[in-house]
Amino acid sequence: MLHEMIFAGFGGQGILTMGQIVAYGAVDNGLQTSWIPSYGPESRGGTSNCTVMVSDERIASPMTNSPTAIIAMNEPSFTKFVPRLRPGGVAVCNRDLITSETDRDDVDIIWVSANLEAKELGNLMTAGNIALGALNARVGFISDKAIEDGLGHVFEGKKAKLIPLNVNAYQRGKNLANGA
Repeated sequence: MLHEMIFAGFGGQGILTMGQIVAYGAVDNGLQTSWIPSYGPESRGGTSNCTVMVSDERIASPMTNSPTAIIAMNEPSFTKFVPRLRPGGVAVCNRDLITSETDRDDVDIIWVSANLEAKELGNLMTAGNIALGALNARVGFISDKAIEDGLGHVFEGKKAKLIPLNVNAYQRGKNLANGA
């Protein structure tokens, strides 16, 4: 099993945090992983993405040109990464910030209104975990327990109070992807 994923969007959308959640959770649950961030000099508003690999065997390279899965949280990310998606791959796309479509019929595109759903939860910063839940519901690259373990690492100390909200966002994304 090898999942090669790219999470992409604007700085401030929690893109790198999504990757960290997956990486920490995978390691805690005995899987091999790599997390490679990529971002511009802007901390908020600039583009950012990260490549995350999860495998039950050693990972030969931490980078990919044709990921098996992507999360695209904005238009530039959709335009850049959907064409690279491997045939048979899965893309979760934030309908609230993406107006383009793709003519690719060899990939599974899951449209989620991540921003709207996050606002309904009371915190726009949970949009990334909604998308993460939708992706994992379709791909199954890591267990729900591993996601919760990863959240425990990312939101430790004073931030631990954010874990229940983010678990709820993740579950909401899973439900959306499953049509519930």
